[in-house]
Amino acid sequence: MNNATAINHGIVDTSDTVYTVPDIACMFGRKECTIRKRIEKGLIPAHKIGRCWYILKSELVAGLRDT
Repeated sequence: MNNATAINHGIVDTSDTVYTVPDIACMFGRKECTIRKRIEKGLIPAHKIGRCWYILKSELVAGLRDT
């Protein structure tokens, strides 16, 4: 996890924490393949840049609140 610049729909937000699939897998005690499947099903909000998925903390928290 890091505080890299998060890009969301063309808007740059430097205050949001950016997680990777391994970060989320470690946080929730799941396998990386499970996290990727949930992202692909739309259960975890994420942004794909190249071959990597990135999850914004603000979107993850909002998604968890909705469930």
